[in-house]
Amino acid sequence: MPEVFPIHDLFIRRISTIEEPNATRWLALRDTDHLLRRFGQAEVIHALPGPKTPLRLRKVADEVWALIEGQVEFVWHDLRQDSPTYDRWHCLTCDKPTLVLVPFGVAFGYRALADSASLLRLSTHPDGEHDGDQELNWETKV
Repeated sequence: MPEVFPIHDLFIRRISTIEEPNATRWLALRDTDHLLRRFGQAEVIHALPGPKTPLRLRKVADEVWALIEGQVEFVWHDLRQDSPTYDRWHCLTCDKPTLVLVPFGVAFGYRALADSASLLRLSTHPDGEHDGDQELNWETKV
């Protein structure tokens, strides 16, 4: 039975670390994961500890985030009015390689804790492609 998360359609799983003689590999996402219906954008982020990023709300785009190294706090806020978990918040602190899904209509943010963190962000649509995408404060009620 699949794990039930506090926000509908949320997905979180640890990423396997593969140690090789001259490299470390992390298999972040496979086609068989069925998390992204199309490809729109990829971004690598080196985050420094400090203030929280704004919550990013994508009206159409799904996003997959992969923590590769470091420690971060992820936060989700479900703003889909037709969702069974509408207005629910979820926070998760990760210090191991972890893959998370951000469904469209769910605001998402993160902050690096302690030292820097390396993240991979994949989305179904490029930034700025849809009206209604916005940045919110973590305390914002929409």
